[in-house]
Amino acid sequence: MNSLSRSPLLQLAHVHRIGTRIGGQAREVFVFDHHRSAFTVWCHAAQALGAPLTLLSLDRHLDLGLPQAPPPELSSTLESLDAYARLALAPTNDDHIAAAMEAGALADAALIARSHAPPSLAAFQPYRDRAGREHRCAFSANLDGASEDVLGLLQQAPAIALDIDLDCFTTLSDAHPDEVLIWDRELIEGFLFPPDSGPFWATVLPKVQVVTLAREPYHCGGLGRGARLWLDFAEVFFRRLLEVPPP
Repeated sequence: MNSLSRSPLLQLAHVHRIGTRIGGQAREVFVFDHHRSAFTVWCHAAQALGAPLTLLSLDRHLDLGLPQAPPPELSSTLESLDAYARLALAPTNDDHIAAAMEAGALADAALIARSHAPPSLAAFQPYRDRAGREHRCAFSANLDGASEDVLGLLQQAPAIALDIDLDCFTTLSDAHPDEVLIWDRELIEGFLFPPDSGPFWATVLPKVQVVTLAREPYHCGGLGRGARLWLDFAEVFFRRLLEVPPP
């Protein structure tokens, strides 16, 4: 069992821990509603590992907002990190990635985001934090068309934080733009397992140190639709990708 298995993160009432195995190694999956809670998990994982992680994030949105307030030091207490994530990061849940880079929890980021790109990505190629550290960022709209930059960054990564926002598996209705349509299991499988995706996951999974899953019910059509989406997602993610029973 890795060092995260006795994590103080279990003290956080809004974060749910799932013990599982990834590539034969004991690993932790942390599930929460608001994506900004990932900041706390990534910081704690970096503390435990003694090094920053490379992020692989799958999302509908490209969460590259800049935090208004600088984060606490990476060595700060869990309470300080969690309070910052909950109270200082944006309720729109879009500035946690840059905040984690500023804190030193994330080194680089491979971002698979289906839509909502900012007007310019120039500031993130690379991203230079307040301490002057450069963070490489690579982008793609899906796994099927993952760029050489994405693949190269993941191949070079020593340790990966795999992050998934469930709204990655939703679509806005053409007829009613405010209505969110959740994907069924077949569509989720098609996105996670496009043709020839075996080498991609074979590269990623052995390096995964921690998994963060954001349910984001308010971006997934509400509590009811979000719950149904979780059930289909869990079957695909846990049973097929990780080859373990869904929680």
